[in-house]
Amino acid sequence: MWTNLRQGHPARAFTRAAVDGAWEDNHEHPGLMKLLYGTSWRLFHKCDCMGVKRGLHPIPISGKHLTLPLFRRESSAFRFPAILLAGLGVALAYWLARRMLRPVPAAVAAVLSVAQPHYFFHAQIACFDVPITVMAMLVALAYWKSLRSPRWGILCGVFWGLALATKHNAWLFPFFLLAHYLWMRRGDLRRQRLPRVPLAFVSMATLGPLVLFMFWPWLWHSPVQRTQVWVQRHMQHEHYNFEYLGRNWNLPPTDTRLKLLRVTFPFVSTLFTLPVTTMALAAVGTVLFLRRRRRDGSSVFVPEPPAALRPSWLRPGADVDRAGGAFLAIHIAGPIAMVALPSTPIFGGVKHFLPAMPFLCVLAGAGAAWLIQVAGKLVTAPRLRRGLPLALAALLCAPAVAETQRSHPDGLGHYNLLAGGFAGGASLGMNRQFWGYSALPLLPWIIAHRPASNRIYWHDVLHDALIMYTRDGRLPLGIGDAGVGEQVVEQSDLGIVIIEKHFTVYEGLLWRAYGTTAPASVYAHEGVPFVVAYDRRKTRPEVIAK
Repeated sequence: MWTNLRQGHPARAFTRAAVDGAWEDNHEHPGLMKLLYGTSWRLFHKCDCMGVKRGLHPIPISGKHLTLPLFRRESSAFRFPAILLAGLGVALAYWLARRMLRPVPAAVAAVLSVAQPHYFFHAQIACFDVPITVMAMLVALAYWKSLRSPRWGILCGVFWGLALATKHNAWLFPFFLLAHYLWMRRGDLRRQRLPRVPLAFVSMATLGPLVLFMFWPWLWHSPVQRTQVWVQRHMQHEHYNFEYLGRNWNLPPTDTRLKLLRVTFPFVSTLFTLPVTTMALAAVGTVLFLRRRRRDGSSVFVPEPPAALRPSWLRPGADVDRAGGAFLAIHIAGPIAMVALPSTPIFGGVKHFLPAMPFLCVLAGAGAAWLIQVAGKLVTAPRLRRGLPLALAALLCAPAVAETQRSHPDGLGHYNLLAGGFAGGASLGMNRQFWGYSALPLLPWIIAHRPASNRIYWHDVLHDALIMYTRDGRLPLGIGDAGVGEQVVEQSDLGIVIIEKHFTVYEGLLWRAYGTTAPASVYAHEGVPFVVAYDRRKTRPEVIAK
């Protein structure tokens, strides 16, 4: 746009050819996060003039351009918006919890919302899963506030549009909100009277698509046809390979027994990946919310603020309790239930139902509130009672924080105490990783043992990732890449295998090609191998451990 403006042809940037040239790639995902990632990269990375001269720069430019060099590595500049949004997510989790809980337990909920190894891993990458989780909280909070405030009803539509422009998970949000609204107004249904249509739903139906259209140029020239393409792509998404309980899943199950086993995936994965203390607190919180329906006035919860006297479509929840327990339950069960369907691809592990986790952590905050209340009754000394809530809150958060720190940088392969840790998850046949992330810690070893032929087989590490590692200074210029597929293994002298169940064949290919079954190096986390390297010239293994 800037180039066309300088050349006196500003409309040229909006032609179909110009828009499709920039947006056709990866058009299955909307534009908002792409815009943020690209803008952050353009503004905040340290521009490498040599990278431009050597053809590593992704955009053809004539020389070094001006930036604000906040980050030495380009990948850090790309990831910066995701990290900021993850921080916003912590604030939103606190804000959401404060609608129902007092400050200290709300802070516990906020800390636990990010102190989850799998969530923490995804919070640091330039992807869509944590951003859509943050958007889920933003939309849910706006809807909750809109039940008493017209202003938030309008904002709810805007926020849902931003969610649509982030990822297709947003399609489900109106169904969750509608389920809660009908539950909250069930008295009207019992009296055979239709509830009012809230302003939030009107706003979502009108403003939501407009915001999506504004932030996704790929739709501009054929909005109806391309929206259909977008929907059909995700309704007919292929199944990737994924390991669950020792079985490789890459097609929808047809056998009844396997269908039932497949349904258990999100529930078992949640049970084995969330910190145990978080789940225990959430269980206590669930009981408290169930009891709250029968016995109001518990000091664990913050009382509902005074309602407006006259309900209307502008304030549709002014005359009834907003049913906080049902609100949380629907936002927890909804994403998990969708992933439990046997036809839903599970290639991304827990990332596809991450939007449930902040709401589950609000339940955990309620559990923390109860424990703080009980402990306060047991302690009589005034000084101890004053400091007790903060001390107990820190104690309750500590296991989850420690577990998250311990899992880094291999959060995808983390499993909790119930599963037996990293080793237990591997023994149970749970998925260890995907997309070749775990090769990063092995890069220094690969550089040190680079063969003279420069023929390196990178397995599941994409060539684009190697280019980024080079631009970041993690790999030297001209690092070898033998290519992909079984046929190129024989042509390499150094090769790695990313440990996933369906990749076992590649390790056998390297054994045969190199004449040895002894790895030259292994990257392992708590004894669990993630990447194995083989070298034609080396038989004594080196273990790189976390």
